[in-house]
This record gives sequence, structure tokens and C-alpha cells, in this order.
Amino acid sequence: MTFLNENPKLIFDNIKELLVLGVKDRSHPFHTPIFTSNNIENIPNSRIVVLRNFDDINLIINFHTDFRSPKIKEIQYNNNTCFVFYDPKLKIQLKIQTITKINNQNEVTKKIWAKTSLSSRKCYLAINPPSSLSEFPKDSLPVHLKGVDPCKDESEKGFNNFTVVQNNIKTIEWLYLAASGHRRLKINIKKNKISFNWLIP
Repeated sequence: MTFLNENPKLIFDNIKELLVLGVKDRSHPFHTPIFTSNNIENIPNSRIVVLRNFDDINLIINFHTDFRSPKIKEIQYNNNTCFVFYDPKLKIQLKIQTITKINNQNEVTKKIWAKTSLSSRKCYLAINPPSSLSEFPKDSLPVHLKGVDPCKDESEKGFNNFTVVQNNIKTIEWLYLAASGHRRLKINIKKNKISFNWLIP
């Protein structure tokens, strides 16, 4: 099977369309990619994140996290990061190398926080930081918020923890799996200049 006539430009356009869908459609496989950063010992640390925004002009991927999360310190130590997306129906994998910027208590977070629902704001009201040790299973939310959303005034306490993680794309490796022959394309982005290189899968 030939994918988009094996035209790099059309493949790149399709990648952007899929990332836009990943933001809009919660059931789309690209909605929850794997994000990898490295800790201070240069050991990779991967986790699932929720794709919150994709800027298809400036090629920036965003997700949200708690500023107290260990991934923040990892990014501060080394802002070279990576995403992996996979769609089992299309048999397309994307490995995206990024440079990451942390937005906390700034104009970027203020704008997005204003549009954030109370149920989502609730996540940032946890008493203990993410990855804290616990003697038993719990989520660390205040007891009075179990099963209910906070009021707007109380939710504002979570703003200091709310963080927008902004990831500028450097390279994309597109892999298409097919019984008739796999295809692999590397897309390089440098100062908004795009170049393509076919790779052996």
C-alpha cells in the first residue's frame, strides 16, 4: 500500500492533521502520547500525558502538569525531550524530539487557567506533591473535595501548581507499518525550515 503517494509534504500535512485531531478527540490514540524526559542521572523517565494543544503553524505541542511533579525538575535539568504517538488502526508511529519550556504563574498559564473547568482545577489542589510517598493508596485531595468539585474561589488555590509544558518540535520520525513494506520518514525543523529524509525502517 502506498501512503499518500509517498509524498513527504503530504505526509507532513497528514501528521499535523492527526495531531490536531489528537487535541480535539479524546478517543483518538494521539490524545494520550508517551512523554519522555531524563532525570539528573540521565535515566529516561516516561509517562502518558494528555495532549492539550497543538500549534500547527509554530509546531508546538502542549500538555499540562503540576509544578511539583518530578518531571519539572527533569526538564529544568535537561529540556531535550521526546514524544511517542501510535495509532494502531492507521499503523502510524510518530517519534517527536522536542525542546521543552515550562510555563508557571505567567501570562500563558493565566490565559489557559481562566478556561480550565473546576473539575480539572481540582487536580492541582492536592495537598502533597505528585510522587510523594504514602503509607496507603490515596490521591491527597482535601477530604471535603472527595467526589465534588471545588468552588471557583477555592479552585484558585491550585493556580500556583498549574503548569503548561510547551514543547517546540525539532524532528519528527514518521513510521508507517505495512505488510507490503514499511516506510520511515524523518522531518527536520530548523528555524521554520522543513527538510525531509527517507530512512530504512
